[in-house]
Amino acid sequence: MLYIVGLGLDDGEVTQKGLEALENAEKVFAEFYTNTETIDLAELEEEAGKNIEKLSREEVEREDKIIGSAKETDTAFLVSGNALTATTHYDIKHRAEEKGIDVEVVHAPSIFTSIAETGLNVYKFGRTVTLPKKGEPSSIVKHIEKNDSIDLHTLVLLDIDYDASEAAEKLVSMEESLGSRKVVVLERANLEDQNISVMKLEGAAEAEFGGTPHSIIFVGETSHKEEEFLSAHS
Repeated sequence: MLYIVGLGLDDGEVTQKGLEALENAEKVFAEFYTNTETIDLAELEEEAGKNIEKLSREEVEREDKIIGSAKETDTAFLVSGNALTATTHYDIKHRAEEKGIDVEVVHAPSIFTSIAETGLNVYKFGRTVTLPKKGEPSSIVKHIEKNDSIDLHTLVLLDIDYDASEAAEKLVSMEESLGSRKVVVLERANLEDQNISVMKLEGAAEAEFGGTPHSIIFVGETSHKEEEFLSAHS
């Protein structure tokens, strides 16, 4: 059996179902290369009574350590946020099932639920994009513009430990017209010191933000209520 367990974005967000999966597993692995590590693994080890081995990207994607373990014994694979948000996690589920391994997925809060705290309607978001620290993929601007064309908001996920001010500066350099766009900067979603700011992108490029993780949302067409909610963060 393979349990793929989402841990949420902060300590205490793992569900009862997730804790039960940990208790049932003989081996427990975790990875944080797809998301910022905001979970206290030592505390989780104590609560579940299990040793948790943190894996590198290579161990997860190339060495098939998780699937190899699940062939032999009940194994739990822990990931930050929701269990299957990252494509690589769904790929593990798919490959495990192809090998005849039973898989149970345990979901948890993620950035895709946390964005509702900005006051923007989650049903009005278009395609999500990821902005890397290195490189300037032209597809990012294209997807923002495509979402704009149908009046949708755009969530821009940032690389691990990528500061929103640096990301905003890069976005403006990629497309100058984006500088005048209204954006929401979401800092440390779901953590106790979560912060939400509304400003122009060019203002975000000059602002000072707290610790990561950060996300940037380009605001599309808004309703009266969305504008009212956003004003609380301006």
